[in-house]
Amino acid sequence: MGVMSSPIAASASVIVLAIVAIASVALLVLIVVAPWKRVRDEPPLDKDMEARVLLGRPNPEQATGEMPVTRIDDAADHEPDADYSELRDLDDSV
Repeated sequence: MGVMSSPIAASASVIVLAIVAIASVALLVLIVVAPWKRVRDEPPLDKDMEARVLLGRPNPEQATGEMPVTRIDDAADHEPDADYSELRDLDDSV
């Protein structure tokens, strides 16, 4: 005859698992909900600071490796009557 397990032991393990599951859900809800009001009460960041935080650049003077942008009006070698048709041919969207 096989060994019979006690129905009380099975119930105890189910009860322990249920308690652990309920505690886990309660802890998750507490972690999400508890700081909510404090976070919502903070003043919003200005756009410059928000961009620096999202880009991970705390120092705005830090070099990014990007080429500085110059407008065509500000370029020293700008020719007002120059033919830019070759450049327009490079653009496939036109």
